Amino acid sequence: MNTFGSMHRIAHKETVKNDKKLVLLKIGGSVLNELTDRFYREMIEMMDDGWFPVIVHGGGPSITMMLEQLGIQSSFVNGLRVTDKETLQVVEMVLNGKENKEIVRKIQAVGGNAVGLSGIDHGIIQAECLDPSLGYVGKVKSISFPWLSIFQTQKIIPVISPLGIDRYGQVFNINADMVAQALAVHLQAKKLVMISDTPGIYQMEKGEKKIIHQLDPQGVERLIAEGEISKGMIPKVQAALHCLETGIEEVYVVDGRMQGVLSKVLDGDQIGTRICKAEVVL
Repeated sequence: MNTFGSMHRIAHKETVKNDKKLVLLKIGGSVLNELTDRFYREMIEMMDDGWFPVIVHGGGPSITMMLEQLGIQSSFVNGLRVTDKETLQVVEMVLNGKENKEIVRKIQAVGGNAVGLSGIDHGIIQAECLDPSLGYVGKVKSISFPWLSIFQTQKIIPVISPLGIDRYGQVFNINADMVAQALAVHLQAKKLVMISDTPGIYQMEKGEKKIIHQLDPQGVERLIAEGEISKGMIPKVQAALHCLETGIEEVYVVDGRMQGVLSKVLDGDQIGTRICKAEVVL
């Protein structure tokens, strides 16, 4: 199932004007609890260097934990959580009530300013059902985010949870990589940075795992076909490929626990995996 197939055709409802270079940070739920104060300080510092961060976050592990505590079983299809009404209530509670506000709190604790938003708020993410067999799992239909220049002027970092809503008011749980890609395209980001608990994309070489520091689209497709890229990494690289198709210069997959990771990415240091259009021989 390709959850990103038509993402580059999303209609823009308003013209987005970037006064600064925008970087879209997608923070995975697996690493949220391990990010240090230094990581959040770097977000504030990057604004002094002409960059502006927008955050999309996940929350899968916390959702699973809460479901287990409530005696609700989790099931997945192609990495997507099957979401019935009961599960959707828990997803909303964890994403909006816990993870989103925790990120906002941490940014403000180190001297920054942030606002927590859901894709439901003001119809930021208009969604539609991805597959009826998955329940209330959605895909992005359109994005509306007209307040970017206001947030930039006030140095307020938007923190967005990956929920969407349809025209009938139905809420949908959406893959956070999918939301990050859609927002990055809509906001004309220079970079999309996938913050994870893995130092990048690996390839087996002489029986050992080796990080691939740079990949082009052909290399990504080959590694998927060979099974080197699998499971939860597939949505990330699919998002990366669609970003490249729609004008975003580069996508990084990095370990958010690395000291100075954001500064290193913006400085062009060789860390994690950089996915770009340039041809790369592996």
